[in-house]
Amino acid sequence: MSAPPDLAGFSRGMYSNWLWYKPLQLLIDAGEGLQLALGTSVYAPSVLAITHGHSDHVLGLPGLLAARRFGKGAQDKPLTIVYPEGSRGVRGARALLDTSYAGVPFPVTWVPARADTPLSLGRGRQLECFVVEHTASEQAFGYRVVEIRRRLKPEFAALPQEEIEQRARAGGRDALTEPVRHIVFAHSGDAMPVDPDTVRHADVLVHDATFLDVADRREPIHASTEEALRVARDASVRTLVLQHLSIRYDRGTALRTLRAQVAASGFGGRVWLLDDDRWTEVGSQPG
Repeated sequence: MSAPPDLAGFSRGMYSNWLWYKPLQLLIDAGEGLQLALGTSVYAPSVLAITHGHSDHVLGLPGLLAARRFGKGAQDKPLTIVYPEGSRGVRGARALLDTSYAGVPFPVTWVPARADTPLSLGRGRQLECFVVEHTASEQAFGYRVVEIRRRLKPEFAALPQEEIEQRARAGGRDALTEPVRHIVFAHSGDAMPVDPDTVRHADVLVHDATFLDVADRREPIHASTEEALRVARDASVRTLVLQHLSIRYDRGTALRTLRAQVAASGFGGRVWLLDDDRWTEVGSQPG
């Protein structure tokens, strides 16, 4: 089945995880095989946001950078890599790159992510990070892309459209509107269920969904499918992408279980499962 619009990715826990959000030229994580999957689009990403430094999220970095530096294409295109400031795994990956490619100039800017320092993506959009609960030994972040939009101020909402247009012509639309933050894309990385307030009204939420049943979870480091669905419902997101489903589950049985969970969840949007590079729509309840 084809992927949802604007998305490509791969997800297999402990092996490789990455996601490509095309409209923003944004990559989340860099699992192995990333450069092969991107192919001729390997030069397209402008920003790579790493959620944490575990191997299945960073070991594709050497291949990605080599493909951009030595391939036939835009070798000089800058790439900004955002990562958790305290990540030991990312520091290890950088040390590997410094050793393997000593003396090779890569147009890369490394930006240690902090919750109080968003990264501008241009056109009124910014990349923000938020702390998520994963393993104690490795700092982990989720990311969201926030777009600043404008809406009619509440005191003008009841006016007829004709009067609103007249006021706009007389005093300008900015006098009638106010800025609002809208989340166009959010990603939990590997994590326990995130706070719905951090992803509220997101157009797209990609969320960890490792376990079909919380009873299968031994440590509080990954979310279940039902927890991810609850986050999406409570946050009123439009589209939910579930990822990182454990390889312990038979896929046919898992899909039947997942579809039943979606139907019972009360979530009213579209739900996709990213499993390896396969996209399966497991629920769609518009409106």
